[in-house]
Amino acid sequence: MQDRELVAAIVNGDPDGLAEAYDRYAAPLYAYCRFMLPDPHPPGEAADTVADTFTIATAKLQGLRDPDQLGLWLHAIARNECLRQLGPAGLAAEAGLAAEAARPAPDGPLPEVGPPGDLRERVLKTGADNTPTGRAHRVSVTHRAGPFGRTGFPRPLVPPGPRWWHEVRRHPQTAAGVAAVAVAVVAAGIAALLIAGGTHRPVVSTVALGGGNFGTSIAPSNASSSPVGGRSSPSRKPTPASVTPSATTSVADKPTADQSTSPGTPRSSAPAPSSAPPSPSPSPSPSPSPSPSSSPPPTPGTLQMTPNELVLSAVKGKAASGTFLLTAVGGPVNFVIHSPNSKVTVSPSSGSLGAAGSWITVTVTVRSLVSLDVHLTVTPGNLILNVVLSIKA
Repeated sequence: MQDRELVAAIVNGDPDGLAEAYDRYAAPLYAYCRFMLPDPHPPGEAADTVADTFTIATAKLQGLRDPDQLGLWLHAIARNECLRQLGPAGLAAEAGLAAEAARPAPDGPLPEVGPPGDLRERVLKTGADNTPTGRAHRVSVTHRAGPFGRTGFPRPLVPPGPRWWHEVRRHPQTAAGVAAVAVAVVAAGIAALLIAGGTHRPVVSTVALGGGNFGTSIAPSNASSSPVGGRSSPSRKPTPASVTPSATTSVADKPTADQSTSPGTPRSSAPAPSSAPPSPSPSPSPSPSPSPSSSPPPTPGTLQMTPNELVLSAVKGKAASGTFLLTAVGGPVNFVIHSPNSKVTVSPSSGSLGAAGSWITVTVTVRSLVSLDVHLTVTPGNLILNVVLSIKA
């Protein structure tokens, strides 16, 4: 059965649906719980977490909006249950990570462990127990799982976000006080800049209007009352104007109709001689700007596969499927899965794990009328997954 059919069977109370879901997902769930609950936590805690995950599934699966995401949904529940087993110290350590999926993987490979042999019977018995004690146990475990979102996924115990955001959520009053002080400091700085900048405005305006040297006022009107082209006063020596080559001339440098004249003063009819425009100085050749330094790419990681063998069985003419877990160790990984047999398909057959500790559940589907023994290759690392299919009579 496909995941969508499994969800429908479990929601309808079919024990065969729960049994097949356990056979498909129990091994990767147990390996993930052992990773989240390492020593000195006993292996029994990981087994209890897997059992509680399937107990919650029997009560909450009807709210899953996309039944094809059954594997990811079970892993999300198992993650919350593992964090609950770790207690306040584990929650605080998890909150210190930059993002929810950024939990670092151990230096070595994940242990190749399988669930205890009696766990399957325990899960099926708990799901079928309709005694008052059994129903009370299922209600208690489901209530402890907490709220679920609109898509049917459980709300994470540690919401995603950087460390400072978690501190804000833990101490909102302190954060509000710090924000108020910061706003006051910024406002005071802006006011000081406005006050200090206001004293320079008249000087800047005088220079922009072409009047006098920097820091002096405009000369009196009698200094400019002589006719155009007349002799300058001997007490004032003309200072040569410095010419700056430019493509345009400022409007302030051009004489206007009522500039430097007095009423009744005759004007010279001869046009004022214009000086030849200076030859523009050659612009210096631009020096090549240094290229911005780029940060080195992250070191690629390696893949860890759990388990390394899938044993499937199906009635003749029916498809059989199973899952395995790929985990990035030491850095990001781009993976590709190759199947040498067209009757064995993989989803997804390729993808990317963006950071160390990120993982993905891969589904293997076999459609064959005869028994098969196929080896799938996962790169990088040339990992081999052995897929064995047996046909039921």
